[in-house]
Amino acid sequence: MSSELEAVRRRLDAERVTWLAQGFLNRLGYKRATLRPKKVSLEGEKYLVELQVQKRTATVQVDLATGEIKGYQFEESAEASGFALSRKMIIMIGSVAAVATVVIIMKLLGFF
Repeated sequence: MSSELEAVRRRLDAERVTWLAQGFLNRLGYKRATLRPKKVSLEGEKYLVELQVQKRTATVQVDLATGEIKGYQFEESAEASGFALSRKMIIMIGSVAAVATVVIIMKLLGFF
């Protein structure tokens, strides 16, 4: 029994456990393209895999002895709760500021 346990432990590494967690979430309906691995840690007799799923973080627990999924949990990401600007919005704000600056300078120089 202990040799079988050691064989399973050797087969399970961070990459394989991440693959198991991604496959599990994929079967729940989340596409692989939206899953981004963040962290894998070994705590006691289980691996904890953290994946970024859209604007949330999923934590999947994988049993070290058997490789089975023992539980999962979704939490809102800390980044999602704050005010974040998209790249498109930053470019738009910068463009408006640049145009306003040019208009003000031209008005001061007497072009209008």
